[in-house]
Amino acid sequence: MGSIYPKEAINLRWGYCCISLGLQDCTTAHTITVKNLLKIPQRQDRISRVASLARKNLSNTIRLLRYNKAHDILMYRFSSQLVPLATHEEIAGWDYLAELATELIEVGNTVKSLGLRVSTHPGQHTVINSPSQSAWELARRDLEYHNGLLGQMGLDNNAVMVVHVGGAYGNHSEAAERFVKRFGELSKEVQSRLVIENDDRSFSIGDVLQICQKIERPMVLDVHHHHVFSRGEDLRGLIPEIFSTWGDVTPKVHFSSPKGEKDIRSHADYVRPIDFIRFYDLCQGREFDAMIEAKQKDLALLKLRQDISEILR
Repeated sequence: MGSIYPKEAINLRWGYCCISLGLQDCTTAHTITVKNLLKIPQRQDRISRVASLARKNLSNTIRLLRYNKAHDILMYRFSSQLVPLATHEEIAGWDYLAELATELIEVGNTVKSLGLRVSTHPGQHTVINSPSQSAWELARRDLEYHNGLLGQMGLDNNAVMVVHVGGAYGNHSEAAERFVKRFGELSKEVQSRLVIENDDRSFSIGDVLQICQKIERPMVLDVHHHHVFSRGEDLRGLIPEIFSTWGDVTPKVHFSSPKGEKDIRSHADYVRPIDFIRFYDLCQGREFDAMIEAKQKDLALLKLRQDISEILR
């Protein structure tokens, strides 16, 4: 098995994304389609409907955070749908931050009182480096939405927003330069929360590291994505540089196992413990926190911790 750290060395904050499969009836992504929203005749009634769904999401988020703490899960990624359709033109002008202020502050206070590390991950349509001006405007609007929620929760910029660079669009260097340029056009508040993740198709760990060093923002290492797509980079050799982009903050890593040999891009239901142990060994004792991106969510995280404990016992 090679050089493996003793059990007591695997001491980090674990996290998972958005949905708990261990806590029943606790979705944080109640939503409504635009089509169904428009069936409600009056605008104020439409807004009331969205606000009601948002309050359910925020209430369930608090339940989830307490569940996480009880299970020693100290990192969590918020759902991007806490406020359904928040950036859609049909409810434009609604000050959801003011209307939901009490609930958002309660979420933030819960995060702080429990000592949790939280983040968001704007969706696949939030593409900062898109050549399309309209797509860029949508991306900027979505980033402001996520930043607004975190700000209204009273969370400082340690509550980050994870984004990918985007597509190569036929010219990789121009696409990278466009990301850097667009980053400079974002509000300072959004800039201070953004962290950049390598992807599995266009921007490898080396590419993203260069961009992060240029814009002086942290890099999130996605280990699975690196194994799917790289330019031959030596992961062990780059880990010190990647982690150093975080300065005094503990680096955050995304981790998952591939579904199978014929589908290496998709996440497996669970994480193979040997995959994680080998990566931990690569880090040579450097501290990091691990966001588990497995289909079985918190159940996969809990199983991984138990499996590692048994292996290293």
